[in-house]
Amino acid sequence: MPDEISIDEKFACLQNALQRGNEKDIRDAMWALSAAKNNWKTSDEVVERLLALLTSEELRRSPFAGDLLHFLEMESNHLTDHQKWLCICFLNAHGDDFPDGYSCLIVGELRTGLYLRMKKPKPQQWDDYQKMQRS
Repeated sequence: MPDEISIDEKFACLQNALQRGNEKDIRDAMWALSAAKNNWKTSDEVVERLLALLTSEELRRSPFAGDLLHFLEMESNHLTDHQKWLCICFLNAHGDDFPDGYSCLIVGELRTGLYLRMKKPKPQQWDDYQKMQRS
């Protein structure tokens, strides 16, 4: 059954929890965005907005950046090839910018694991995937 709360409201809750530094509320907000709560689908908007949050230097330096990265890892089975490619491009551009150990661990897992392997990558997507794995 789909959630009645809009994506905007879910992201408002997430941003509020991040600003307050409330770990439980951050995890609750992430759960509200998960495929399990949304008919087993993850929308492009969710992935794009999470990656936009992670491009913020303030969030990348936050102890909670790893939680957002971990969300992408856990949702990877529900991501489309396009969404995985967005994550790959993000990691190629910003993957080395996370200073804390947990975020670096998750970046490493995303880069080297099968989480972001695409089913039918286009040539540019395949090139970006190979570049990410070499990082």
